[in-house]
Amino acid sequence: MSIQVNTNFDQNGSIVRDLLLPLLVWAGMIVAFLSIRHIPYDFSEKDGQVFRYFAKVLVTITIPLLLIHLLYKRKSDFGIHFPTYAESLKLSWKAFMTAGPACMSFLLIGALGWGFEDWKGAIVLSIVFGIVTYLIPARTSKMATRGSIIVPNKRIINVALLSGVTLVLIYFTYYSIPMLWKMFYYVFIVAFGEELFFRGYVQSAANRYFGKPFELYGVKFGWGLVLGAVLFGLAHALVTTPPTWPWAVWTGILGLAFGYIREKDGSILAAVILHAMVDFPLAFVS
Repeated sequence: MSIQVNTNFDQNGSIVRDLLLPLLVWAGMIVAFLSIRHIPYDFSEKDGQVFRYFAKVLVTITIPLLLIHLLYKRKSDFGIHFPTYAESLKLSWKAFMTAGPACMSFLLIGALGWGFEDWKGAIVLSIVFGIVTYLIPARTSKMATRGSIIVPNKRIINVALLSGVTLVLIYFTYYSIPMLWKMFYYVFIVAFGEELFFRGYVQSAANRYFGKPFELYGVKFGWGLVLGAVLFGLAHALVTTPPTWPWAVWTGILGLAFGYIREKDGSILAAVILHAMVDFPLAFVS
């Protein structure tokens, strides 16, 4: 596997709008999540959990969509125009055929008495998902690469609305049907929200500044992919007190795989589906 470098690429982004602002929004997200637990209000368990999930929807879904809508004329750069669902599903399923078996390593480290937040478990997961990230480009190379989706549609609004519906579902079924709301939560808030924020907003905005000078199996990408993955990993570490640095390592590596799938699909949809499939078992074991 070799990465081709294309020296003839457009680099016409704004350092303030496309690089510094996403970093500032990311930092604000970390501060917001850390501050929520210190709100001087006596929440019940359910109300506190729903409030935190509401904050996640606001920060990872509502704010990025507003920024993209207000600051950018060419929305297709951000992967928010969803293509035919079937093609994205095929791509994510092909990638999951590699990533899915690797998720069994969670059972392995559990059997060994380790966790994904400690260094022993994180090292195992980092090696496993590093191999996955290496293999996915080759395993998906024969599938179509779409680059960017330039035909606008409003399907992403429907998915965003489902995130709001999920909050209502959580509130009314929190104690009675926890399995149901957890499945919706991991799909429409975790997977959709994190991919919209990190791959849709951060990675895509950075692409406008750095360009996409690299190419692998016909998929063009740039330093935005790396930045999105690094911030994705750091976010997992920094929202805990004290920071959980081992968690940052393997999630950052997995973020590289999500970022590559986002670039190949031309939208965030395949990355959302892949992320959801990787996280979905957590609904049954959490």
